[in-house]
Amino acid sequence: MNVSDVILVLGKRLHNNKLTAEGRSRVDALISLLASVDCTRTALVFCGGITPNQTNSEAREMYEYFMQSLPNPQPVLPEILLEDRSVNTIENVINAADTLIESKLCQTGQQVTVHFVSNDYHLKRIFEIQSLMDEQGLLRVLKSRCALSGLDITIPIEHSAHTYVPYPHTTEQGNVFLLLDELTTYRVYLEGVKRGAFDRPLNQVRAEPLKIASKALKKLLDLELGKEVSDELEVIKRAVEMTTPDLPYQELAEQLLLLDTTLTQLNRTLDPERQNV
Repeated sequence: MNVSDVILVLGKRLHNNKLTAEGRSRVDALISLLASVDCTRTALVFCGGITPNQTNSEAREMYEYFMQSLPNPQPVLPEILLEDRSVNTIENVINAADTLIESKLCQTGQQVTVHFVSNDYHLKRIFEIQSLMDEQGLLRVLKSRCALSGLDITIPIEHSAHTYVPYPHTTEQGNVFLLLDELTTYRVYLEGVKRGAFDRPLNQVRAEPLKIASKALKKLLDLELGKEVSDELEVIKRAVEMTTPDLPYQELAEQLLLLDTTLTQLNRTLDPERQNV
């Protein structure tokens, strides 16, 4: 098989070893998408490993739900690969590249177009980070990883080239979760500073991530989320304000760790999918 297009279905954390509404929404959208895909030239990669407190991989659960949800009679399917080692989006991308290379479905030197399937907020964040901080962008990682093995990967920037699945939780708690996710861009900025990724002036690089984080934090702190959550948000707010470009490296690393730990905890605590599966 000579593949020219690859569809990456990005993983979503399981709950009690089962897909959540968000995970199912990605697979449902994929099934609709396949009606317009040349399956004889396409590879489909389900991404996601086994995360803490689970025993099944996200990739396997998505694949099984996909197979169970296909119409009858079953349509012609693309070549299907499972990337079941990753536990976050960064690893999704890196391990998906390795899985594709190992499959030998693409010839060396061939141009391959990659399309993503995920929820709208997730893809928005990936492309936002790529646009603001190419040095930290996942798409750059995917291209460079494949290039090492002779694969010429193209990732279109057009919205229409990817499948932006609507986030299924339109409740107040869902809105809180989306606002928390907006803080990811600033965290990625700090990670870039820590590893010395930026040759540009940091004031320039920081400006937009700071604006995004400050706006999201203001909205979150205006909500009545309880003292414990408010205190944790204040920890994040102080970390954002303190990490100016002139902050010594060690202090920046400490604030990044504090921000990352607190944000991860809040994301998991306030994720509506903990209650709505």
